[in-house]
Amino acid sequence: MAAMGDLVLGFVGAGNMNGAILRGLLKQGLVPPERVWLSNRSPEKLTPFAELGVHTTTDNQTVARQAGLIVLGVKPQMFPDVLPALAGEVAGKCVVSIAAGISAASLREALPGAMVVRAMPNTPLMVGVGATAVARADEVPADLFQAVLDLFSAAGAVAVIDEGQMDDIINVNGSSPAWFFRMADVMVRRAVAAGIDAQTALTLAAKTMEGSARLLLESGKTPEELCRQVCSPGGTTLASLTAFADRDFDGLMLDAMDRCTKRSKELGK
Repeated sequence: MAAMGDLVLGFVGAGNMNGAILRGLLKQGLVPPERVWLSNRSPEKLTPFAELGVHTTTDNQTVARQAGLIVLGVKPQMFPDVLPALAGEVAGKCVVSIAAGISAASLREALPGAMVVRAMPNTPLMVGVGATAVARADEVPADLFQAVLDLFSAAGAVAVIDEGQMDDIINVNGSSPAWFFRMADVMVRRAVAAGIDAQTALTLAAKTMEGSARLLLESGKTPEELCRQVCSPGGTTLASLTAFADRDFDGLMLDAMDRCTKRSKELGK
């Protein structure tokens, strides 16, 4: 069985996402640092992880050679430069890609013999409350696939979906944090214009988002039901929602989601 603690894990790229996944694993004690290899072309990004006891290198090939489960945490535009060096080292190993748009089929073609898993995490992994979608991979043994799920579970929630849904899931959990940040930014700017302290407004807006998310998860009610619950007849919330209707908020959101999916598909070509 490929128990997490028995695997040698490799991370190609020391950016925000790989860093969040790795820190989550180490914090939960799911893998000892000496069983982890991490590469990045910029040595200064490796220093904090080396101090945690992780093996570090600027050579991606070394990581692929040492590890049995490898997470590719590089941008999709970098794949043509990164994959050729890994190709001869990953046969029989599990390679997890967190890049948007790159299909499992194209990864298998570029990495002959590798067992490929696609995942779409999001930046809240950096604070341990991420949401990751993982595509089913029937060719990956069940215990190894569970190890992949455990990777992401260490820093948040995980859901398993079909490979064909990956381009559409990105606008549910992958890109969507930016929309919430954009909304918070507008709320804070409006509050500041009214003379309210920026940090006070930011704290209240962020905690309201956090509390609303918990209500969605724990109340058993639908988003529509919760929306109605906030609205009193003739009240302020109902008045504010008329702007959503007048400006076709639903249409804007659907357009944003469609553009997100379209770009994901373009990245995979």
